[in-house]
Amino acid sequence: MNVYKNLIIVLALFPLILFGCNKKQINTPETKKVVRKLHKIKNEDIIVIKYNNGIILKWNVEKNQLIKDSNYDEILKNKKKLQAMLSSISDNEDIGVKVCTKKTSNLKKGDIAFIFLYENQKIYLFSCLKLQFDVMNENCKYPDALLDYIEKNRQKVQEQVKKCIEL
Repeated sequence: MNVYKNLIIVLALFPLILFGCNKKQINTPETKKVVRKLHKIKNEDIIVIKYNNGIILKWNVEKNQLIKDSNYDEILKNKKKLQAMLSSISDNEDIGVKVCTKKTSNLKKGDIAFIFLYENQKIYLFSCLKLQFDVMNENCKYPDALLDYIEKNRQKVQEQVKKCIEL
């Protein structure tokens, strides 16, 4: 008898627990303001990087990756701009951003140039750099220690990449 009584109480309270916590979202002006503020924060997470020859790339700080937009596509179609990106690997200008696989310092403009060429299969790491970078962090698109290696050997990497790329 006591078991049936407990079962009836549980069955009576179950719908209240299940449906009682469900709130409908109310569209108020305050809700719209919050959405706008979130959008502004996301725009601040994008850094614009300017190179010579009118080259502009954008870096998403939160996602640790280049943003593929019309500027990105324009560089791929223009041989002179690709050569300028290749020459920019030695650029040591700090852009003030930490990246997921670079432990020793901030991201540099030369790192971004290298990443651009790497992402577009202009550089094959082992055949160009004669080193194996095969450890990947699950939260990052780039091999561990690659950007640190570039940081320490920027000029050498640029020369090796020039030999590998046929532009």
